[in-house]
Parts: sequence; structure tokens; C-alpha cells
Amino acid sequence: MLGQQTSRPRLTRLEKKHRSSRSSASSISSMALPPTYQTDLLEATHLQDLELMMQWCTSTYKTMARNPASETLWQTTVPTLSLRHPSLRQGLLALSALHLASKTSSSRRWQYLETARVHQSQALAALSSTQLDLEADPNATFTLCCLMIAFAFGYCLIDDDDNDKPDVLHEFFEVLHLTRWLVSIIMPLLDRVAAGDLNSLIQPEDPRPTMPDMSRLVVLALRRQNALETLRDPAHEEPLYESAIEHLSTALEQLMKGGEPKMFAFCWCFRVPTRFLELLEARRPFALVILAHYAVVLHHLRDSWWMGDWGAQVLSRIGDSLEPEWRALVGWPVDATGCFLSP
Repeated sequence: MLGQQTSRPRLTRLEKKHRSSRSSASSISSMALPPTYQTDLLEATHLQDLELMMQWCTSTYKTMARNPASETLWQTTVPTLSLRHPSLRQGLLALSALHLASKTSSSRRWQYLETARVHQSQALAALSSTQLDLEADPNATFTLCCLMIAFAFGYCLIDDDDNDKPDVLHEFFEVLHLTRWLVSIIMPLLDRVAAGDLNSLIQPEDPRPTMPDMSRLVVLALRRQNALETLRDPAHEEPLYESAIEHLSTALEQLMKGGEPKMFAFCWCFRVPTRFLELLEARRPFALVILAHYAVVLHHLRDSWWMGDWGAQVLSRIGDSLEPEWRALVGWPVDATGCFLSP
């Protein structure tokens, strides 16, 4: 059941901004406002929601789709579904506002970001609660989780306030934890979604190879290194790393066969052991080497505005943090992405 999920992970920068804006909003709401002002404010809110829904139906929906069949579902079926599920509607508005912010350089950029944060907070609240309305409709829950994954990656790219920008890897680990939580909600729903109107969103296509399949050689090299580390250090957690490598192998194999990354990119962080994520956060070198290879998968989503250069950023930061001995092990990810590592 959805209600059995662990508590929702947090994005520090997003939570900090939301608390600040909520405090300001509370101060305003506590003031006695003239009736005419309240009416004008309500009308402005309705117009803003209309703008965001138009943005969704004309542009943003395309960035969630992987083919023409899924485009139609994201453009028409999902918005129609959102009429019955307010939380899904909040998710659509949140991603639309964030998309507009990504294309705006004027003073409205801040307004769109603030609007996106408000809608995202309300959308996630449903996934953290009893979810009475969403649990009855797996399609609504599934699509909302997909929207929130895109939002998490996109927000951290677009909110470029240098005063609040944390370390790339630290923030990526937060996004990874939130994505893992969202995918944990999605996975039990897949069979029901596959049997319904949104089948095309998860039905795999016949893949076409897009590049030479180097994944087996790459994975073999990682497994050899894992065995070597076990000989060097008896405390090395070989089975744990092997699990992470095995799931990475699955993702890379799908990528090399021409699979659509939106279909499998986020399963890796769900399937790897929790302990492996702890090793990542502890900046253990071999864990970072494996993550550098996963960054290749993210790099193939770079044409999606909400993913952008996340893969390159993660790979670059890993390269900067590794000693030369370990840096030599990320040669393939660097070549596969064209990423530049500083000397």
C-alpha cells in the first residue's frame, strides 16, 4: 500500500525557499484585506493557473513524452485526469511554472519559481499523506510521481541563486533519495497502469542500437576492480558493490540498445541497496566511480530541459574529487559524454 512508504526525503534548498515564502505569505494573510483586494487576488490566481495549464497543453507536455503516442496522453488524457485529482493538477502547474522559469530571464523568473515551489509543495503533500483520492486511481499517482521526479532535477538546475547553491554531489544525493522514494511509489502500480488508459506511457518499444555496445566490457572492468578492492581491503563490501554494478549493467545495456532513458534511468537509484547510497554520501571512491558510469545514462537525457547537464555536472565533480588512481577508472564515462575534467 502507498501509505506504507517511508517518510519523504527533502531537498534542502527547496525547503528553505518554501519556508521563507510561506512565512511571508502568512504575514500577508494575517492582515485585514479589503474585499475588493481579495477578489482581485483570487482572479489573478485563476488567471495564473490558466496560463500554466495553457503552457502545459502547448509545450511542457512534450518534455515528458517519449514518442507521439505518449505525447497525446500527456497533452490531453493527463490534464483531463487532473480535473478529478487536485494533487495531480498541482503537479502539472508546478512543472509548467518551472518550465516557464527556465525560459524567462526577466523579473518574472522569480515569480514563476515561487509559483512552482508552491504548487510542488501542495502536490507532494498528497503523496506524503493518506492519499485517499490517489490510491483509488493508479494513473493519477503514477503521473504525479513522474512529474515530481522531473521537477526535482529541474528545480535544482534552474534556481541558480549562487548564495544558496550547495555542492553538486550533495544536492544530487538529495535528488537521488527523493527520486528513489517516488519510484518506490510507482513500482507497485505498474501492472495496474499497464492495464489501463496510460499503457503507452510504460509499454517498451523495440529498441534500435544507437552506439557500439561497450557496456559489457565496462561492467567487466568494474567487476574486476571490485574483486581487486576485496583483496586490498578485507572490509570492502564486495556484494554491495556487485549489486550496484549489476543494476548499472542493466541500465547501460538498455541504453546501448537504443532504449529510451526516460523508461529506465531512474530505476537504478531505486534498486541499488540503501547502504550503497550511504557509501556515495560518504564519498567512497569506488562508489563514486560507479556513479560516474551512471552519469552516462543521465547524460542521454540532456535534451530534456529538466535534466540538462546534470550528468556532466555529476561526472565533472566526481572527477575533481578523485585521486589519480581512481580517476583513471572513469575514462569511459568521460569519453562517452565528452565531459571535460580539469587537470
